[in-house]
Order: sequence, then structure tokens, then C-alpha cells
Amino acid sequence: MKMRKSAANSAICAFVFVTLRALTIPAQAKTPVTFTSPCECIGNHGVSRWAAKTDLQEPPANMADIKKITPAHMLAWPGPGGHIDQRTERIAPENQWYAVTGRIEKVKVEDDGDIHVEMKDIGTDASIVVELPLGPRWCDLRKMVFSWTNATFPLTGKFKLTQHPIITVVGKAFYDIDHSGKDTHTNRRNYDQSIAVWEIHPIMKIAVGATDSPSVAATSPAPKISAPTTAPMPTPAPVTVAVAPNPSAQFVTLTRPVPVQIPYGSTILPPGTRLQVLSRDQQTVDVGYQDSRYTIPISSTDLH
Repeated sequence: MKMRKSAANSAICAFVFVTLRALTIPAQAKTPVTFTSPCECIGNHGVSRWAAKTDLQEPPANMADIKKITPAHMLAWPGPGGHIDQRTERIAPENQWYAVTGRIEKVKVEDDGDIHVEMKDIGTDASIVVELPLGPRWCDLRKMVFSWTNATFPLTGKFKLTQHPIITVVGKAFYDIDHSGKDTHTNRRNYDQSIAVWEIHPIMKIAVGATDSPSVAATSPAPKISAPTTAPMPTPAPVTVAVAPNPSAQFVTLTRPVPVQIPYGSTILPPGTRLQVLSRDQQTVDVGYQDSRYTIPISSTDLH
């Protein structure tokens, strides 16, 4: 009788041991994500709404089709409601383009290779998330964002934000169900009620130091769930000549702030910004920024 009892106890212990190993092995075997450069990583994984997150459509040429808003506006939106799962492509409200202005508060990398950027409203506690996926289209923008941090590569751990610039990002709205819970009518993240579930994802343009951000008190143009109306954007400055990428190009670093006109307003390029040199003379240098050409004083650069 004792032998049977001992055998039963041994069997129970063996079952518990095997079960615990089955539960712990997947966690131990999880492949770490290593960012080998700002634009490349190893071991990245992620499938949730991947087609929508990596949408390559460029912003519209007509600036009136891009609505200027703030993080406070986005936080005031309702959720879209309805069924959205990990395979859902862009829903109708996610096809609207926005230019959102705010201050960078946090930057981190995610397991799918995206750069997660938290933008805070200027003057309120409202925050949103804007993201940059992996891929050649977003490489220069990713380099720009990493330049505001102390990140070094290869990167596997945490890093710190060393600059908190005010920026304007251009992209489509995106409702991130990974942070909404089961209720798609909500627009508050389940881990932080001050951050909207709505995002800008993917970011297609970034302007640093924007000075023409819309007022927080302005009408909040939500996605077209209830067909809101907004005033048209101001007439933009003429678009400059597009700049073709050049792998062997020379680069220059700004040593002083430089104001420039961009298609949807004005911005100030801060010291430390690295730009492609297109041509130069004794007094000025032509540089490429956001696929356009600008002439700036040599005295504002590290050129000698």
C-alpha cells in the first residue's frame, strides 16, 4: 500500500515538474529583438493589423486634405466602435490625413521593430502615440528620432530621450486595438488614461520646431465617424524641388537654429540636425530636408 502511495506521489511530482517546464521554456526561449542600426533589427515579430501599420500611401498633394490638430483634439475623439481584430485593414476613419503638433515626451522601441513616440499636448496633459515602422521609406525619419536619444547600436535594452523637441507629424489616424481592451468605443489606453488609443501610424513626415500649431481651443476634428467639419488649412508655401537619395552624399551638421518654410507651414531646424549637402558656394549651402531643397547660410553649419 505504501509503495502504491509513493508511486502516486512520484507521478504527481513528475507531472508538476513537466508542466512548470512547459510554462517556463517559452519565456526563456523568446528571441530578443536587437536593433543593429536605426533602420534594421533582428528577431522582430508582430502581426497585429500589419497591413494598416505599414501603409505606404504618401500624403496628399493638396494640403487642404490634411487636417491640423493637437494631441488634445485626438484625446477628445470617441473610439470608432464596431468589430476590429488583428486582421482588419484600414477602416474608413483611418483614411483621414492629419498634421499633429506636440512635444516629444518618450521614445521606445517595440518587438515588431516600430519606434514608439509619445507626443504631449502643449499646455495640457493630453498625449498620443505616433509610430515609425521598419522599412526604407521610414529610415531617415527613424534616424532623426534616434538622434534625440542616447541610443547606441546594436541596441537591445532601454535608452533615454536627451531632447524634447516640438514637432509636427503627418500621417493617417490609426486605432490601436492592442491598447483599447474589448471596448472599441473607448479612446483611453488601458495602461494610461491620459493617452489616446487613436494614433498616427505610420508617420510619413516630421517637421521639427513647428511654430504654427493649431490652438487647443479650436474645434476638434474627429475621424469621420459622425462626419465633423473643419476649416481648411492655410495656403502652404510652394513645394520645393524633390531631392533624390545619394548613398555617397556629403552631409553637414547645423550649429545654429535655421528657420525654413515647409509645405504645410514653417519650422526651425535645431542645432545638431544632419542634412545632405547638394551644392555650396562661399556664403551658402544647399541642403536636402524632407525630400526638398533649401539654401542656408554656411555660418549656421559645421562647414569651413
